[in-house]
Amino acid sequence: MARKTALVAAPCAALGWLLLLGATPAAAYDIKQGDTLWSISKRTGVPVSRIVQDNGLKDPDHIVVGQHLVVGDPPPPPAGRTPEAVRGAAARRLLIAAAGEFGLNPNFVLAVSWWESGHDQTQISKDGAVGLMQVMPDTARWAGPALLGRPADIYLASDNARLGAALLRRYLDEFDDPKLALAAYYQGEQGTTKYGIYPDSQRYVDGIWALRNQLQTGAG
Repeated sequence: MARKTALVAAPCAALGWLLLLGATPAAAYDIKQGDTLWSISKRTGVPVSRIVQDNGLKDPDHIVVGQHLVVGDPPPPPAGRTPEAVRGAAARRLLIAAAGEFGLNPNFVLAVSWWESGHDQTQISKDGAVGLMQVMPDTARWAGPALLGRPADIYLASDNARLGAALLRRYLDEFDDPKLALAAYYQGEQGTTKYGIYPDSQRYVDGIWALRNQLQTGAG
């Protein structure tokens, strides 16, 4: 996610050239009107082929305004790094605090985290999602600077909880529908905007929403 190609962004939205991550050139970038992958590559010195690869762009001939990119190499994780050992009541406290910080129903955040990890920060999925909110490292690279104002360390339970809650807040604001917000959290923002809830995402969305309702009524 090297070819010289004129990939022009679709109309509207704004630039988000945010926080360099440490000493590397990695950054979160929101595509603006008139951007091309070639112009972004020229500006940052990162080859087009790397931008395509690092962001998992399935159709490199089409980018859209507001689309998130990570540009550059992420800082290498410390050798032997494992997620912080936080679970159970301590995890719930962090999740409830993160929900309050971002104006979310705590049962919504608790339901997402329970479905994703069982409120267990030590969980890492087979595709590399980390922690109690199962945040992907590539997502954290743009979302930390964009939503928390700094790089996020998803191996720390507090950052993981806050970043997951911040993403849910963003998607709720964007879609004005909690089920579409859940779909965006699971399948991605762009796909949700274009197609709604994918058929293979329906179980995820309905399962979390049912769990949220159980927690809301005290039955969970």
